[in-house]
Amino acid sequence: MTRRLRRGVVLPVLTLAFVSMAFAQDECTPVDFEPEANSTVIADMLLPEQTLCYQLITDADQQVSLQVLEDDNISALLQDPMDPQTFPRVPSDQHAYQILVKQIKPTVTPQYFRVAINVEP
Repeated sequence: MTRRLRRGVVLPVLTLAFVSMAFAQDECTPVDFEPEANSTVIADMLLPEQTLCYQLITDADQQVSLQVLEDDNISALLQDPMDPQTFPRVPSDQHAYQILVKQIKPTVTPQYFRVAINVEP
């Protein structure tokens, strides 16, 4: 009886912890540029099976390009989110993007990466 009660309490608590971690990973880190700069590099570490999200806001007429530096197992995708519920609203003269970074073939160890971001007028 006690063993059954413990399972009934532990399982929902573990499920809640995993769901909380999933929501925390969905948050996007803002990408900042130095004044007068049109490029920057984001560098971080990916845990196995993790996807990192970065938020980039540009002028509406600017073109964005990404380049993964030094690692061929990293993928950097530029997405244009359509759901205003999950992404902040920006003025109409700007454009918001999400940059998703993940491993192409998941490894068992954390992996460091660098991604160059270039914004052209």
